[in-house]
Amino acid sequence: MKRTKRELVHKDFLTVVRNTYEAEDGRIVVREMVEHPGAAVVVPMVGKDEVLLVEQFRPGPNKPLLELPAGLLEANEDPRDCAARELEEETGYRAEKVEHLFSAYSSPGILQEQFHIFLATGLQHVGAQRDEDEGIIDVRKLNFRELRIQLRSGNIKDMKTLGALSYILVFKPYLGAEVGGEGH
Repeated sequence: MKRTKRELVHKDFLTVVRNTYEAEDGRIVVREMVEHPGAAVVVPMVGKDEVLLVEQFRPGPNKPLLELPAGLLEANEDPRDCAARELEEETGYRAEKVEHLFSAYSSPGILQEQFHIFLATGLQHVGAQRDEDEGIIDVRKLNFRELRIQLRSGNIKDMKTLGALSYILVFKPYLGAEVGGEGH
């Protein structure tokens, strides 16, 4: 399909647009979409089998969620720099190495947001520098066994966190030295 028209519906924190598309068979399709700058998500590894997560209030579900540190990309910001910045702001840790794992769309039918997932290793505690609007953030350290329990019990509801942790738990043996393993 080819976009033939873009109309601005709303612009504030996020931008909502109405796009008109023409299909190959000539049909016209109209869809509203949220334009989003994208975000970086970081899996902070402490040693070979512990991950730092943050618990913070989220207005969408109107309750605190357990999730990985993440944040919106600023204008022209490299996703790796955003991941490193968010790690330090939210957890108080700085990483020696920040490695890109994968990128994915969060809800491509209505949202253009793309998450860039990173693995952070070689962590050093330097103290948190939180943004004023972030509220209270509780940093939690969970080992892989505890993560599996949290995932299986449905306690982790944030999709970017579910995807990134599932990736780490599946591929960890193949990541080798990046997560302190031998690379089986």
